Amino acid sequence: MEKEEIKEKIEEGWIKTQMWFEVMTSERDLAESTLKEHIKSMQNLKNTHILSEKFEETLEVNNPPIKVEKAFSKVAKIELLSKNVETLLFAVIYFAPSSVEIIEPKELTIGMETIQAIMNSVADVMHKLA
Repeated sequence: MEKEEIKEKIEEGWIKTQMWFEVMTSERDLAESTLKEHIKSMQNLKNTHILSEKFEETLEVNNPPIKVEKAFSKVAKIELLSKNVETLLFAVIYFAPSSVEIIEPKELTIGMETIQAIMNSVADVMHKLA
């Protein structure tokens, strides 16, 4: 997506974010393939565009969890463009990034309907976990 098109979408209310993801597994290859597949599955999310993705080097973990002989960690950073707050919330809940940073716009105005949709999404997740 070109810079001008991204700018237009942000002016229309789309939200540009950076997300970081991390996976830790007992096998180097599994860490790499799992994270790549996870990011790839986000490409199917409606009303979003992955603008960039960067995968860091897979590293052996110095102090692996108890009962794990070796562990490997891999980190990825993506830039995601989301149509609205509801879509962004869905991406965060269902794809579970380690961290999210909103890049643009600098300010958002959120209506009652949006807040209600957010609360219902959170309630839905809480019911699934309960």
